[in-house]
Amino acid sequence: MSDADIISAMRRKAGVGRPPPDVQPMSPAKALRLAAAKAAEDSIGLVMQVTHVAEERSSILRLPEQLPDDALLSLLEGPDNAYGLAVFDRNVVSAVVEQQTTGKVLKLPPEERAPTATDAVMCTEITDHILSLFETNVAEVADPPHVEGFRVAAQLREARSISIAFEDVPYRVYRISVSLGRGVREGEILLVFPYARATPKPVPGAPNNFGRDFQAVVMTSEARLDTVLHRIRLPLADVMSLEVGMVLSIPRSAVSKVELRADDRLVSRAQLGQINGKRAVRLIFMTGDDDPLDASYGPDEGGFGDMGAPSGSSAVPALSNGMGDVPPMGDYPAMGDMGDLPPLGAFPALGDMGGDMGDLPDLGHFPAMGDLPSLE
Repeated sequence: MSDADIISAMRRKAGVGRPPPDVQPMSPAKALRLAAAKAAEDSIGLVMQVTHVAEERSSILRLPEQLPDDALLSLLEGPDNAYGLAVFDRNVVSAVVEQQTTGKVLKLPPEERAPTATDAVMCTEITDHILSLFETNVAEVADPPHVEGFRVAAQLREARSISIAFEDVPYRVYRISVSLGRGVREGEILLVFPYARATPKPVPGAPNNFGRDFQAVVMTSEARLDTVLHRIRLPLADVMSLEVGMVLSIPRSAVSKVELRADDRLVSRAQLGQINGKRAVRLIFMTGDDDPLDASYGPDEGGFGDMGAPSGSSAVPALSNGMGDVPPMGDYPAMGDMGDLPPLGAFPALGDMGGDMGDLPDLGHFPAMGDLPSLE
């Protein structure tokens, strides 16, 4: 047996019974642990170990209350004018400054003071490096948070400046506990980002596409149109006496006085006819005298007992026989007796597009959509 075979057999025996390596999937907490440790080592040679990461949702009113005393507040600027925040507490700031000035983290407790502009400059490099590595690492998460593109822009002197610089939207807060200088000091870092991706703000003077987009949505919406051949009004007593098989007369002039309605509002007048063997209506130009509420169908001078008809049409008789020379309902010719018009029983619904309309007037050439005038 060769030396290579002996080594291979020993490796197999050494691995027997061992569980597979525990490889944790990428998560925001793991991404921050890796980013903080590597950024601190690469940028200033600081040993920084993340001991705990907590993620929470906050608001612009609660953020100032969650900040440590004498903390360094670094305003982060992101894409689409979105803002975030990087917070180093007193222990983290002093550790970063001491590492760069003395080469190590001192065991003495840090001085209780507000951070200066010099502190902010000395912490900018490590902050941006953490953000950059966190952005790269967290991109491996299945549904990563929107943290890309944020970098240090300025130092905020006071916590109350947050309500001035930040939008009133939900925020994602990462609270990171760290061990500094091989356990010499414990500190805390907060990273704050908008919870959702920011909506781009309109640029003054730039073209606004809202009207065009809104029109595109509206024009693709469905609209229901009802075709009304005729309307009549009857006394309640006559309505209560209606029975199956009774005939209500419709004047021949109703064919040219069809209504096109949407949501019970008059859209246009129309004329009933046929084209290519199918029933159709031709739209009629409406004048200013047309009442969209259809007042022309109210009772005429004969009283409420009369059946209303469109203005200019022939009077339609009532069911009762109390109107002088107007023939009673029983003597009024039915649809089947009005020339070549089909009887009511054989009159298919408007949705049934087949069949012949008899002697209904021919609409002729119906204009295509491209020939209709623009409504703009």
